[in-house]
Amino acid sequence: MGSAWLALAGIVVVLLGLLAYYASLVGETGRLEQQADLGQRDLARAKATVKAMGKDADANKTAADLKAEVDALRLKTEAVRQAVDLIGKGSLGNPNGYAQYLTALAGVSEEGLWITSVAVTNAGRLVTLSGRALRTESILRYAKRLNEAFAPYEVQFNSMELTPDTPARTGEPGKPPLTTVAFRLF
Repeated sequence: MGSAWLALAGIVVVLLGLLAYYASLVGETGRLEQQADLGQRDLARAKATVKAMGKDADANKTAADLKAEVDALRLKTEAVRQAVDLIGKGSLGNPNGYAQYLTALAGVSEEGLWITSVAVTNAGRLVTLSGRALRTESILRYAKRLNEAFAPYEVQFNSMELTPDTPARTGEPGKPPLTTVAFRLF
């Protein structure tokens, strides 16, 4: 019986050792689980920080994009302001157009005189007419009536250039050639 007790005591000691080892394993497992939970929380915080940093980077990118857009709009605004200034000064022409000039021109006629070109320059302050006439007197009468018709627009024809034109043959033998005077009023 002594050896049975001894065997039983050995088994109890081994069982106690196994229980102690089991208890230490359970304790170590609990500690490792706590560390894993802490690690998971740290990982979640790190992910949130990285995500927040990404949002800040996106916000910075958005701010940079907005700044570039504002700068582009500033350039466009400056260009529009310059155009408005030029229009106001008349450098780009008359914003109302020159239809009234052509209407006034159509209302003035002279027999034996025809217009070959019209130019409106200097923001409508200078009108130049070119044409031909059968007689110089027709040009003088026409210029006087033009000045009356264009007075409301503050346009005056103060200068005149007259050039004898090369005679044109009528094609009929025995008839004198047709002579004209080329003119320019401005």
